[in-house]
Amino acid sequence: MPTKRWLAALAAAMVCGGCGKPAAPPDAAPKPAATTTLTFWHIMNYAGPREVIAAAVRRFEQANPDVGVRVETFENDAYKTKLAVEMAGGTPPDVFFTWGGGGLAELAAADRVVDLTPALEEGGWRDRVLPAALRLCTVNDRAYAVPLDLSCVVLWYNTELFARHNLTPPATLDELVAACARLKEQRVTPFALGNMQQWPGAFYFVYTALREGGTAVFFDAAARQPGIGFEAPAFVEAGRRLQQFAQAGFFPTGCNGIDDGQARTQFLSGKAAMYLMGTWLVARIKTETPDFLAKLDCLPFPAAPNGKGDPTTVVGGVNCAFAVSSGCRTPDKAIALLRFLTDEETVKGWCDAGRIPALRADEQTLAPLPAPTRKALDYLTASPVLQPYYDQFLPPRLAEMHKKTTQELLAGTLTPEQAAKRMEDCAREDGK
Repeated sequence: MPTKRWLAALAAAMVCGGCGKPAAPPDAAPKPAATTTLTFWHIMNYAGPREVIAAAVRRFEQANPDVGVRVETFENDAYKTKLAVEMAGGTPPDVFFTWGGGGLAELAAADRVVDLTPALEEGGWRDRVLPAALRLCTVNDRAYAVPLDLSCVVLWYNTELFARHNLTPPATLDELVAACARLKEQRVTPFALGNMQQWPGAFYFVYTALREGGTAVFFDAAARQPGIGFEAPAFVEAGRRLQQFAQAGFFPTGCNGIDDGQARTQFLSGKAAMYLMGTWLVARIKTETPDFLAKLDCLPFPAAPNGKGDPTTVVGGVNCAFAVSSGCRTPDKAIALLRFLTDEETVKGWCDAGRIPALRADEQTLAPLPAPTRKALDYLTASPVLQPYYDQFLPPRLAEMHKKTTQELLAGTLTPEQAAKRMEDCAREDGK
């Protein structure tokens, strides 16, 4: 289980000395036709991260003229479905994107992924990866993926709207409710939310449970500790708060039928004042509406009155890691590709694109991060422990139940007690 060693590991690791880059290929004759082809799937399909990944693939191909890489990109939810189908059918890609957590653990248990532990020990590769990020890609002390991105979720807000309506950043949930009520009076939607894919709305549930009960209540429930389960008061209160926000009209009408792209547009157009989302948001803004960065700021999710959770703890996790399928015929080549996907040049490009790397970076490399991202990084560094996303940490079936019950809470078709019972029943069934 994560402990306060997370703080020391992350804070000390964010700045380090240089690490060796792969040698640039010498100028030579045209590249011969590849004799080996690797398939590579990922979801980094938007401007910025997309080009960083493409550049890493090109460098790998230049250094390995006998290997070609066939890249396919997908949307988030379509990717999850496609990967599950191909894994089950025995035709997965050689190299693929993963969030780590429960999904990766299930693949590891089924021997569907290559154990990367020996490779990470070579050439100081492991030493370059932030321990907190690698932990989310590790199962029973064996690493099955190498992370590139480490993200956290913060409450983004439009400083221009806050100033116009004389609002100050809320520090407690009661202050947040009061600010939302005032925005509603001024005909401004308090929160941008598109919950069609279910995971965006879950951030509100996860954060409220975290503020009410701390990280222990989740980790104990997930580990099936005696006397602790998903019917604990913190989870019921999280459901109650979520329904309070929905019934008060703090979310857009019909938010369960809106996708996250529409919600982002609502926030960036000034129609919504706040947006609970991951740090990947800034990379989107940087390329889509860069002028908005001047009025973008963030704050930690507010504290719960009499809550047991540390208000400085953030929700976050690995939002881009790479694994190798055990069905890959040339795992040595696939692992070599992973080295390029996480080398110093890729890390530099990642920072230039506005994303937080899961690998060590010196101050010069981190310098291009936009100011809002640096502020979120400060929150991430100061967090005593990382609260992982439920839907990435939990086993897949329980993760889906979490998202489904959260969506039903927003719709008002389940009570908080009913939602908690469904989660607990599902966890018990999984544990049989």
